[in-house]
Amino acid sequence: MSAREEADHYGWQRWIQDRHEQAMKRKLWHAGDRIVVAVSGGPDSMLLMHMLANMNSSDSLAGLQVVVAHVHHGFRQEESDDEALLVAKQAALLGLPFEMTRVDAPSHAQRYGMNAQAAARELRYAFLREVARKYGAARVALAHHADDQAETVLMRFLRGTGTAGLSGMAWKRSEEGVSYIRPLLDMRKQDIVQRCASRGIIYANDSSNNKRSYLRNRLRLDVLPILEQENPRLVESLGQMAEMMQGDQDWLESETRFFFESHVKAWKGSQSVSVETCLPELTKQDELISYYAATYRGGCLLDRNLFLKVHVALQRRLIKLILNYLLREAEQVNYDTVERLRLMAVQEDPTTLKADVGGGVHFHKEYNRLIWLLDSETVHPDLSESQQRALWIERTTAEGTLQLPTHAGTISWTIASYKTGSNHTYALKNSSEAAFDADKLQWPIKIRTRMPGDRMRVQGLNGSKKVQDMFVDMKVPPTLRDSLPVITDGQGSIIWIPEVRRSDMALVQPATRSILHIGFASSLRK
Repeated sequence: MSAREEADHYGWQRWIQDRHEQAMKRKLWHAGDRIVVAVSGGPDSMLLMHMLANMNSSDSLAGLQVVVAHVHHGFRQEESDDEALLVAKQAALLGLPFEMTRVDAPSHAQRYGMNAQAAARELRYAFLREVARKYGAARVALAHHADDQAETVLMRFLRGTGTAGLSGMAWKRSEEGVSYIRPLLDMRKQDIVQRCASRGIIYANDSSNNKRSYLRNRLRLDVLPILEQENPRLVESLGQMAEMMQGDQDWLESETRFFFESHVKAWKGSQSVSVETCLPELTKQDELISYYAATYRGGCLLDRNLFLKVHVALQRRLIKLILNYLLREAEQVNYDTVERLRLMAVQEDPTTLKADVGGGVHFHKEYNRLIWLLDSETVHPDLSESQQRALWIERTTAEGTLQLPTHAGTISWTIASYKTGSNHTYALKNSSEAAFDADKLQWPIKIRTRMPGDRMRVQGLNGSKKVQDMFVDMKVPPTLRDSLPVITDGQGSIIWIPEVRRSDMALVQPATRSILHIGFASSLRK
């Protein structure tokens, strides 16, 4: 070995040692960890692969167990094929397990209405998690470097951002049981290329990095060189700022998440992350979740009074966290959207408001509640004629129970004889029950959902009143109004809306001889 080669070898080993010590200080890994390294074929990821491979074979260092993962995104077919082949060959030479997948990022983007880069990222991370699970790896190593960090911070600054955006990329973050680590985050790109050259590491050049149609490329090729004329250490300065912001962001995020977990009722699909003891001021809140969860694909409920008590900074972060929970691409929710929802939440009048957030999410302010719902339309099925007939109560059926497929509850009834002074009583416990003179009703009795223009003759009032107005008077939240059944007689006249009002039809009088007693058992009251 020549003196030059010996010096290069020593320099490489010294650099490996320094990288390992820094990673250990930052707790990026522990000795013996199994790590999946994402390798695209570029100089940064190829250097990272060689660095980890060296630690893989060194008992004096971390003794890491390294698995190489490569994603063919389907953008540049021939060039991407060459990159995949290069990574596979280099992994084999290093004696590392190699996993690869081919994805169709353009089609995925079109299917879900995403931009191409976001689609590629989603598919890439999904594969990295899959490989990590396969090999039992708790960490995935990414090759982002200091120039990437500077570009990210500037890009977010130009688009408008807060502390979270200016904190850039973290050295380490955890998501879905995997820790993503960035061991090269403080290295300049030029130093990475130089290190590859001195070590003889082969890499590929991505031609898309020179396309100015991408904002990131324009920042790297045109903007950063101009700014560095004013501050030659701009990249380092932006990296330091991002790290300081990350500390602030970590604390603020922990406070926001604590509030979310303590006070927000949240669900998505069959998973619920709500806390059962939350919102003591609204005792019905835990009951309401059963209706919402059965009706909407996802959502979040919050007591508005609690929201008003916290600082505006936490209010904004809480709204962003909620949207991040519900939306596929929540990182694209801008400040204007968050602030619009926040101002709607804090304003006193009107007491009910609704806003379309996008992505199938709608925000509702309903009296004392703030509600975010994924898919505003209910998932109640259209009923066939036979199913509709099953929601009739016939005069000849003395008693029974109906499970309501379009409502959150059941209807039960009895038809019995009545005599003044007899043991039978029609005394009602609450607004979930009603009694009618069975002989004065038009049969059959029907149960349906509310309809536009519905009116009802109200007991104690002259004439009829709009059902919509009754809901407003009773402060029934708009998102719950379809959960209440509307009971009509055989001619379609509304005789009762459980928990709202009863009509003045078929009142029980001293001369009444037969009573229809109806009860509504809402799943909201279980």
